[in-house]
Amino acid sequence: MSLQLHQLGLPILIIASIVWTITYIQNELRTPSAAPRWGVSLRYVSVALAGFGLLLIGFKLLQGMGPSLQENDTFDTLMRLTNNNWLWGIIGGAVLTALVHSSAAVIAMCMGLAATGAITPEAGIAIVLGANIGTCFTGLVASLSGGSGGRFVALSQLALNISGALLFYPLIGLLHTAAASISPDDPSAQIAHAQTLFNVICSLIALPIAYLPIWRSSNPHAT
Repeated sequence: MSLQLHQLGLPILIIASIVWTITYIQNELRTPSAAPRWGVSLRYVSVALAGFGLLLIGFKLLQGMGPSLQENDTFDTLMRLTNNNWLWGIIGGAVLTALVHSSAAVIAMCMGLAATGAITPEAGIAIVLGANIGTCFTGLVASLSGGSGGRFVALSQLALNISGALLFYPLIGLLHTAAASISPDDPSAQIAHAQTLFNVICSLIALPIAYLPIWRSSNPHAT
Protein backbone atom coordinates (compact mmCIF):
# COMPACT_ATOMS: atom_id res chain seq x y z
CA MET A 1 0.00 0.00 0.00
CA SER A 2 2.86 2.38 0.74
CA LEU A 3 4.14 1.82 -2.81
CA GLN A 4 0.81 3.13 -4.18
CA LEU A 5 0.24 -0.11 -6.07
CA HIS A 6 -3.52 0.36 -5.67
CA GLN A 7 -3.34 2.71 -8.66
CA LEU A 8 -2.66 -0.38 -10.78
CA GLY A 9 -5.72 -2.25 -9.49
CA LEU A 10 -8.13 -1.39 -12.30
CA PRO A 11 -5.60 -1.91 -15.17
CA ILE A 12 -4.59 -5.28 -13.71
CA LEU A 13 -8.25 -6.31 -13.40
CA ILE A 14 -9.02 -5.26 -16.99
CA ILE A 15 -5.98 -7.05 -18.44
CA ALA A 16 -6.70 -10.20 -16.43
CA SER A 17 -10.34 -10.18 -17.60
CA ILE A 18 -9.28 -9.84 -21.24
CA VAL A 19 -6.78 -12.68 -20.93
CA TRP A 20 -9.35 -14.89 -19.22
CA THR A 21 -11.90 -14.18 -21.97
CA ILE A 22 -9.39 -14.99 -24.70
CA THR A 23 -8.36 -18.26 -23.07
CA TYR A 24 -12.01 -19.14 -22.51
CA ILE A 25 -12.80 -18.67 -26.19
CA GLN A 26 -9.72 -20.62 -27.30
CA ASN A 27 -10.05 -23.50 -24.86
CA GLU A 28 -13.57 -23.89 -23.56
CA LEU A 29 -15.10 -23.90 -27.04
CA ARG A 30 -12.83 -26.75 -28.11
CA THR A 31 -12.96 -30.37 -27.10
CA PRO A 32 -10.95 -31.13 -23.93
CA SER A 33 -8.40 -33.20 -25.85
CA ALA A 34 -7.74 -30.37 -28.31
CA ALA A 35 -7.34 -27.63 -25.71
CA PRO A 36 -3.66 -26.72 -25.15
CA ARG A 37 -2.47 -27.01 -21.57
CA TRP A 38 -0.81 -23.60 -21.68
CA GLY A 39 -4.20 -22.00 -22.21
CA VAL A 40 -5.60 -23.57 -19.06
CA SER A 41 -2.55 -22.49 -17.05
CA LEU A 42 -2.80 -18.96 -18.43
CA ARG A 43 -6.45 -18.84 -17.44
CA TYR A 44 -5.59 -19.76 -13.85
CA VAL A 45 -2.94 -17.05 -13.80
CA SER A 46 -5.44 -14.50 -15.11
CA VAL A 47 -7.91 -15.43 -12.35
CA ALA A 48 -5.20 -14.94 -9.72
CA LEU A 49 -4.27 -11.57 -11.22
CA ALA A 50 -7.92 -10.53 -11.27
CA GLY A 51 -8.17 -11.33 -7.57
CA PHE A 52 -5.03 -9.30 -6.90
CA GLY A 53 -6.47 -6.40 -8.91
CA LEU A 54 -9.68 -6.49 -6.87
CA LEU A 55 -7.59 -6.50 -3.69
CA LEU A 56 -5.75 -3.37 -4.81
CA ILE A 57 -9.04 -1.67 -5.72
CA GLY A 58 -10.35 -2.55 -2.25
CA PHE A 59 -7.29 -0.97 -0.66
CA LYS A 60 -7.89 2.19 -2.68
CA LEU A 61 -11.49 2.37 -1.50
CA LEU A 62 -10.47 1.82 2.12
CA GLN A 63 -7.80 4.51 1.97
CA GLY A 64 -10.37 6.91 0.50
CA MET A 65 -12.76 6.53 3.43
CA GLY A 66 -10.86 9.01 5.60
CA PRO A 67 -12.74 12.22 4.64
CA SER A 68 -16.14 10.52 5.01
CA LEU A 69 -15.27 9.08 8.42
CA GLN A 70 -14.10 12.47 9.65
CA GLU A 71 -17.62 13.83 9.12
CA ASN A 72 -18.95 11.40 11.75
CA ASP A 73 -18.92 13.03 15.20
CA THR A 74 -18.55 9.75 17.07
CA PHE A 75 -15.63 8.67 14.93
CA ASP A 76 -14.03 12.09 15.27
CA THR A 77 -14.25 11.79 19.06
CA LEU A 78 -12.62 8.37 18.96
CA MET A 79 -9.79 9.70 16.81
CA ARG A 80 -9.17 12.56 19.25
CA LEU A 81 -9.05 10.05 22.11
CA THR A 82 -6.56 7.96 20.13
CA ASN A 83 -4.37 10.97 19.42
CA ASN A 84 -4.33 11.82 23.13
CA ASN A 85 -3.92 8.27 24.43
CA TRP A 86 -2.33 5.63 22.21
CA LEU A 87 -3.78 2.84 24.34
CA TRP A 88 -7.19 3.62 22.82
CA GLY A 89 -5.62 3.06 19.42
CA ILE A 90 -4.35 -0.38 20.35
CA ILE A 91 -7.71 -1.41 21.83
CA GLY A 92 -9.67 0.03 18.90
CA GLY A 93 -7.38 -1.53 16.31
CA ALA A 94 -7.66 -4.94 17.96
CA VAL A 95 -11.47 -4.84 18.25
CA LEU A 96 -12.04 -3.51 14.73
CA THR A 97 -9.69 -6.06 13.18
CA ALA A 98 -11.39 -8.90 15.05
CA LEU A 99 -14.75 -7.69 13.71
CA VAL A 100 -13.73 -7.34 10.05
CA HIS A 101 -11.25 -10.29 10.10
CA SER A 102 -8.65 -8.31 8.19
CA SER A 103 -5.72 -6.39 9.61
CA ALA A 104 -4.88 -5.20 6.08
CA ALA A 105 -8.28 -3.49 5.83
CA VAL A 106 -7.82 -1.72 9.16
CA ILE A 107 -4.28 -0.67 8.28
CA ALA A 108 -5.48 0.66 4.92
CA MET A 109 -8.14 2.79 6.63
CA CYS A 110 -5.57 3.93 9.16
CA MET A 111 -3.19 4.99 6.38
CA GLY A 112 -5.98 6.93 4.70
CA LEU A 113 -6.78 8.76 7.94
CA ALA A 114 -3.13 9.63 8.48
CA ALA A 115 -2.89 10.96 4.93
CA THR A 116 -5.77 13.38 5.63
CA GLY A 117 -4.38 14.45 9.00
CA ALA A 118 -7.24 12.93 10.99
CA ILE A 119 -4.75 11.04 13.16
CA THR A 120 -1.07 11.44 13.85
CA PRO A 121 1.36 8.80 12.53
CA GLU A 122 2.09 7.76 16.13
CA ALA A 123 -1.62 7.15 16.79
CA GLY A 124 -1.79 5.24 13.50
CA ILE A 125 1.09 3.03 14.62
CA ALA A 126 -0.78 2.32 17.87
CA ILE A 127 -3.79 1.20 15.82
CA VAL A 128 -1.48 -1.02 13.76
CA LEU A 129 -0.15 -2.66 16.93
CA GLY A 130 -3.74 -3.38 17.94
CA ALA A 131 -4.57 -4.69 14.48
CA ASN A 132 -1.79 -7.26 14.83
CA ILE A 133 -3.49 -8.51 17.99
CA GLY A 134 -6.98 -8.50 16.47
CA THR A 135 -5.89 -10.50 13.44
CA CYS A 136 -5.25 -13.46 15.78
CA PHE A 137 -9.00 -13.78 16.36
CA THR A 138 -9.58 -15.51 13.02
CA GLY A 139 -6.91 -18.11 13.78
CA LEU A 140 -8.30 -18.71 17.26
CA VAL A 141 -11.79 -19.33 15.89
CA ALA A 142 -10.45 -21.67 13.19
CA SER A 143 -8.41 -23.60 15.77
CA LEU A 144 -11.50 -24.46 17.82
CA SER A 145 -12.39 -27.24 15.40
CA GLY A 146 -8.80 -28.40 14.92
CA GLY A 147 -6.37 -30.49 16.89
CA SER A 148 -3.95 -29.54 19.60
CA GLY A 149 -1.32 -28.54 17.03
CA GLY A 150 -3.64 -25.99 15.44
CA ARG A 151 -4.59 -24.52 18.81
CA PHE A 152 -0.92 -24.29 19.77
CA VAL A 153 -0.13 -22.36 16.58
CA ALA A 154 -3.08 -19.98 17.10
CA LEU A 155 -2.14 -19.33 20.73
CA SER A 156 1.50 -18.86 19.76
CA GLN A 157 0.50 -16.21 17.24
CA LEU A 158 -1.60 -14.46 19.89
CA ALA A 159 1.25 -14.60 22.43
CA LEU A 160 3.71 -13.26 19.85
CA ASN A 161 1.56 -10.31 18.81
CA ILE A 162 0.50 -9.37 22.33
CA SER A 163 4.11 -9.54 23.51
CA GLY A 164 5.21 -7.47 20.53
CA ALA A 165 2.54 -4.83 21.20
CA LEU A 166 3.56 -4.62 24.87
CA LEU A 167 7.21 -4.37 23.86
CA PHE A 168 6.70 -1.63 21.28
CA TYR A 169 4.00 0.39 23.06
CA PRO A 170 6.53 2.51 24.98
CA LEU A 171 8.68 2.64 21.83
CA ILE A 172 6.03 3.98 19.44
CA GLY A 173 7.87 7.29 19.14
CA LEU A 174 11.12 5.48 18.28
CA LEU A 175 9.33 3.24 15.80
CA HIS A 176 7.83 6.32 14.14
CA THR A 177 11.25 7.96 13.94
CA ALA A 178 12.66 4.90 12.18
CA ALA A 179 9.70 4.77 9.76
CA ALA A 180 9.90 8.53 9.12
CA SER A 181 13.55 8.18 8.12
CA ILE A 182 12.37 5.98 5.22
CA SER A 183 9.46 8.21 4.11
CA PRO A 184 9.87 11.60 5.80
CA ASP A 185 7.03 13.38 3.97
CA ASP A 186 4.40 10.62 3.76
CA PRO A 187 2.47 9.85 7.00
CA SER A 188 0.59 6.93 5.45
CA ALA A 189 3.81 5.30 4.23
CA GLN A 190 5.30 5.79 7.70
CA ILE A 191 2.53 3.64 9.14
CA ALA A 192 3.19 0.95 6.54
CA HIS A 193 6.93 0.96 7.24
CA ALA A 194 6.28 0.83 10.99
CA GLN A 195 4.09 -2.24 10.46
CA THR A 196 6.88 -3.92 8.50
CA LEU A 197 9.54 -3.05 11.07
CA PHE A 198 7.31 -4.28 13.89
CA ASN A 199 6.72 -7.69 12.31
CA VAL A 200 10.31 -8.21 11.19
CA ILE A 201 11.79 -7.29 14.58
CA CYS A 202 9.25 -9.38 16.51
CA SER A 203 9.94 -12.37 14.26
CA LEU A 204 13.71 -12.02 14.69
CA ILE A 205 13.26 -11.93 18.47
CA ALA A 206 10.80 -14.84 18.58
CA LEU A 207 12.58 -17.18 16.18
CA PRO A 208 15.49 -18.10 18.49
CA ILE A 209 13.03 -18.48 21.41
CA ALA A 210 10.99 -20.98 19.38
CA TYR A 211 14.02 -23.31 19.19
CA LEU A 212 14.94 -23.29 22.90
CA PRO A 213 15.55 -26.82 24.30
CA ILE A 214 12.78 -26.30 26.86
CA TRP A 215 10.12 -26.74 24.17
CA ARG A 216 11.57 -30.09 23.07
CA SER A 217 11.83 -31.39 26.62
CA SER A 218 8.18 -30.50 27.21
CA ASN A 219 7.09 -32.23 24.00
CA PRO A 220 8.53 -35.73 23.58
CA HIS A 221 7.21 -35.97 20.01
CA ALA A 222 9.07 -32.83 18.83
CA THR A 223 11.96 -33.34 16.42
